[in-house]
Amino acid sequence: MAVRESENRRVGRDPEKLLTLEEASRQIGLPADDVEAMVRSGKLPAFRLGGSLLRIKLQDLQGLKRPAPDRRKTDPQGAKKDRLFDFFYFNDFYLVALLVILTLLALIFTL
Repeated sequence: MAVRESENRRVGRDPEKLLTLEEASRQIGLPADDVEAMVRSGKLPAFRLGGSLLRIKLQDLQGLKRPAPDRRKTDPQGAKKDRLFDFFYFNDFYLVALLVILTLLALIFTL
């Protein structure tokens, strides 16, 4: 006796969408190794079918895709601090070089 497709489904609920490791990695745009590492570390819930097939729920994956709120949009003062920090972080070599050159010039012309 064959089982009909309608009888095979759970009544009253949509079946949950389960993704393989490769499908999940394509969904969030990360390599499969990174997704597997997230599963091992517990950051991404997953389960194994038959002890070897790794499956991830689509709902859990969509929770990862939500971007964190940008602090610069909500806190203009924080945006100014971030820009100032970025300026010194990316230009520290040039600022130190300028100080060394000015110090050498001061030493040359004052002696």
